[in-house]
Amino acid sequence: MSADGTALIIGSGVGGLSAAIALSRIGVACEIFERGTEIGRGGTGLTLWPNALRALEKLGITRNVTRHADPLQRGEIFTSKGLPLTSVDLSEISRRSGMPLICLRRSDLYGALLDALPDVPIHTGKRCVSWREHADGITAQFEDGSTATGDFLVAADGIRSRLRHIMLGEDPLRYVGWMTWRGVADLPPGTFPSGLYREFFGRGSRFGIFAIRADRVYWYGTLSTEADERAPVDPSHRPEALAHFRDWPEPAATVIASTEDANLVRTGVYDTEPLPRWAKGRMAVLGDAAHPMTPDLGQGACQAIEDALALADSVVEGGAVPDILQRYEARGLARTQGLVARSRRVGKMRQWRHPLLTALRAATMRAIPPKLLLKMFETD
Repeated sequence: MSADGTALIIGSGVGGLSAAIALSRIGVACEIFERGTEIGRGGTGLTLWPNALRALEKLGITRNVTRHADPLQRGEIFTSKGLPLTSVDLSEISRRSGMPLICLRRSDLYGALLDALPDVPIHTGKRCVSWREHADGITAQFEDGSTATGDFLVAADGIRSRLRHIMLGEDPLRYVGWMTWRGVADLPPGTFPSGLYREFFGRGSRFGIFAIRADRVYWYGTLSTEADERAPVDPSHRPEALAHFRDWPEPAATVIASTEDANLVRTGVYDTEPLPRWAKGRMAVLGDAAHPMTPDLGQGACQAIEDALALADSVVEGGAVPDILQRYEARGLARTQGLVARSRRVGKMRQWRHPLLTALRAATMRAIPPKLLLKMFETD
């Protein structure tokens, strides 16, 4: 296939939109199909590390992304009783890599990605249920009975990817033993300064706050518990989170109370063992569909953006579509396997709840040099 082929992209999240940008820039005609009725809405916040910002720079949109957030400069870690454990100079990230660490609203990242896709058709209300390959292409089949045909199909349909399930013949997701509340809040003036990240560690629970800008934050709370399948957005989630974190240090309760119900999400945390394959024939998975991981390295969206560039690079190298997607698979597996495993290990440590283990964690955080602690999160 030459770089002037056609791609069917299933899903309009960070991975799907990034793939459309990367492929469009090399001449591939793209169409995006989204099962929801709206584009660029939903979600809470996310972190973008230097590896993601470098990838976005290659797509020509870094400035349009970074204007939505102030670089993070300092991290502070405490116990759930407010006792200090350590602090980290996050500006060291920028000095080392030339790019900062930022946190921003997911909707602002969607907006920047969509701005770079003025000529790509995006179809909403299109739930892809299967696909069919033929001699010269692939046809996506949708729940409403319609179809679309292209040279290859990119399944960027999220952590619970239906198309991944069909490709593998099984659902590889596994619950890691804990859930999260997550939200974005605008706080009373003077509550939380720009450039600050703060996290509190308890037994089987933690609470973290990232400044997007002064007094606008992305926050998360975690709790080790059995899996349940409640709706991600529901008015009951905020009082539940408030009840759990009521006695934790401020501004935990203020942050939760300042979050609108529509901006608060409750979900279980899942990942997988490395998938046996990312591609089959003319179809390939991308983003969370390819490498679900815990949020402990902040690399979920970052790796989806990197996937998009890996796919475009593989297309540029040319060849038959199955060969192109096999090269993409090899790149992606090599890049993400270690990150998924490391994120799981870090998350397990951060969720420790046995008193001896939590005491060990606290002692380790106090003893370890901050620069060494920061290296735990480096991906380059």
